[in-house]
Amino acid sequence: MYTTILVPLDRSEAAEIVLPYAVEIAAKMSLEIVVASVSKTTADVDNIFRSYLERVKERLRQELKEYGSQKEPRGVSKILVGSPASELVRYDEEVNASLLAMASRGSSGRGPWVLGSIADKILRATKRPILLVRTPVNKDALQQKRLITKVLVPLDGSKVGEAVLPHAEILAQALGAEIVLFQAVEPMAVWPLYITSETAVEATIAKQGAESRRNAAEKYLEHAREALKAKGLKASLVVDWGHPAERIIDYAAGNGIDLVAMPTHGRSGIGRWVFGSVTDKVLHAGDTPVLVVRPTK
Repeated sequence: MYTTILVPLDRSEAAEIVLPYAVEIAAKMSLEIVVASVSKTTADVDNIFRSYLERVKERLRQELKEYGSQKEPRGVSKILVGSPASELVRYDEEVNASLLAMASRGSSGRGPWVLGSIADKILRATKRPILLVRTPVNKDALQQKRLITKVLVPLDGSKVGEAVLPHAEILAQALGAEIVLFQAVEPMAVWPLYITSETAVEATIAKQGAESRRNAAEKYLEHAREALKAKGLKASLVVDWGHPAERIIDYAAGNGIDLVAMPTHGRSGIGRWVFGSVTDKVLHAGDTPVLVVRPTK
């Protein structure tokens, strides 16, 4: 499923925060890294972009060597020229990349791109899985060469949500990571400010309904966990209470999650999550790297 990682760069340190993740995944999965950049004009292609990418390739060679990888990073013989988002999506199809990996937050500093805007456009246009990184890697994890040890997979019982599971399985198997299956049980209604005999009955019914949904979520996640364990993977489950995006962000931040794996879009069913909205909130409000997968029809 995975053979090549495409890493878009714009000559800035902000864009390069994704490189340690690309190196670890490439080294432990025996993948090839393709680095690419886009110039808005042909004027800077030779004297700026090409020399920059050569420096990046040398850095990648050294870092892959430290992991013991035999794969050589492949650079771009011709710098792309034009609109960064559209050119990168086109080139992604040309090289048939298995995964895109790029920074997603804020301005690129001295580089020519505004990373948040470019990442959003690519995310909406590409059919490939895309790894989006928002903050620099933890230095201790980098030193230990264990950047991804826990992968959070939010599920809601739908086929849309489950589309990400094969990707999470492959990464977890290669990286020796644990998969944490997660589901947030949403509130059914706003609790009344004043308690009366009628609202007390309604509250009891609502509580029973919530407990029933929580039990159903635990049963569903347990079934998924057993399937993962049967494949030799380490897996655990968490059922939380609250709005999905908020609970995903908070749980990831407070429980040592290194990667959140989610689908891009699609309503997952009546009374379930709207994954496009939830994923968008997690991407823009959280700091944990996110692997986003477009479900196939």
